[in-house]
Amino acid sequence: MIRWAWLGLLLPVAALAGVRDDYARQWPLELAQPDAGAYRVVLDEQVYRAVQSGDLRDLQVVDADGNPVATAMQGAGQRVEAAVPDVELPWFALPPDGVDAGGSAGDLSVAVERDAAGRITRIRNAVAVPRDGAAAATRDPAWLVDLGEQPGQVRALVLAWGEHTPPLDLGYRLEGSHDLRDWQLLDRHVRLLDLVNGGHRIERNRIELDTDLRYLRLIPLQPSGAPALQALRGELAPRATDSEWRWIELDGAPAPDGEGIVYAVQGRFPVERIDVRMPGNAAVTWTLDSRDADDAPRGEAQARWQLRAADWTTWRTVDAGSVTSSPPLALGAAVNDREWRLRGDASAAGATGPRLALGYRPGTVVFLAQGRAPYALLAGSARAARSDAPLAPMLATLRRAHGDQWQPAAATLGAGSVLAGEAALVPAPMPRDWKTWLLWGLLVGGALMVTALAVNLLRNRPAA
Repeated sequence: MIRWAWLGLLLPVAALAGVRDDYARQWPLELAQPDAGAYRVVLDEQVYRAVQSGDLRDLQVVDADGNPVATAMQGAGQRVEAAVPDVELPWFALPPDGVDAGGSAGDLSVAVERDAAGRITRIRNAVAVPRDGAAAATRDPAWLVDLGEQPGQVRALVLAWGEHTPPLDLGYRLEGSHDLRDWQLLDRHVRLLDLVNGGHRIERNRIELDTDLRYLRLIPLQPSGAPALQALRGELAPRATDSEWRWIELDGAPAPDGEGIVYAVQGRFPVERIDVRMPGNAAVTWTLDSRDADDAPRGEAQARWQLRAADWTTWRTVDAGSVTSSPPLALGAAVNDREWRLRGDASAAGATGPRLALGYRPGTVVFLAQGRAPYALLAGSARAARSDAPLAPMLATLRRAHGDQWQPAAATLGAGSVLAGEAALVPAPMPRDWKTWLLWGLLVGGALMVTALAVNLLRNRPAA
């Protein structure tokens, strides 16, 4: 009885070991929220070094019993976006008699003071007293807005009025400028509302933007009726979480055929940027190639190289301790090849020890909390391959239900450990086709029987 009890306890352990025997390494996953249904984990350099498959199919999340859970891979560009708080923008009231509703500047003479960064610090009105001062005082002012040093990040303006009584129906013309002198029409009629009927209310105080111009101008289309502007905030474009660039540097070796310098990468990094780092002053024009070394048969290595950049010039200067260098090369799409080659022009002979820097943005693995915790991420296998779970429709539905800024709960990688190690990187032997072997065995056996029968007949043939 005791022997059977111990066997029952060892069966789950044996099953757990059997699943993990197909992978080289594992990382325990620490969950930020224990009761969440979906999680996301950002991959690090060690995980990418363990992955062997070009399509990252040898990444799998398992539960405590070693059972695979629904898992999907997301690239850096597909990562769920995190919420970014809005920011308060500086705004200024322009004199109502300086800009008319038709868009002409009239006799506007406004002195705008800016600091070294271009931020507006003060506006001084130098307009003479208008002919009808009372009428000008009742007209709605125009508003000047400073979007800051990175105006392209502001996707919308949110206006907050002072005390007012609905209904409110205001119209403005939106213009933009980069120097406060030349203005471009961005929207001919921006409509802002605040309507109340019974227990229902419609409030539209948001203006969507799609411009890189730093300064905006809101010119009223109505003569009067707008309440005082109390605050103006800018909604920033959402940024992907953990999308900062990460770099690895490689030392090269002369190519066996003498064609340039070859750099080998361990693992599968989604490389999107390339940089050549050289000591001292240098200016070289390169040709960049890459290939997946394991896919290149002997004698066909040169045919397997794929051109990534031609006539790519890199430079570096050191002047009085200040270093200036060329910007990295953008590949346009992620490449996870494991061999890179640099071929330089005649000036490359003077460049000593160029190092190749590969820039990548880590991807994200999304999984469901199925089975028992704790969960673990397995990586590195020449035998197992993950089938991506159809999680995209589910995530889209949850995002619609909880808001555009919703994202799965965070999970972080713990300390990695070795499972099967190098043994998991050896491809499994080809399965034998027993039906074919059985058929051939029957054919050969039948042929032997026919031959034996013929020999027996020949031996026992009566004499003539």
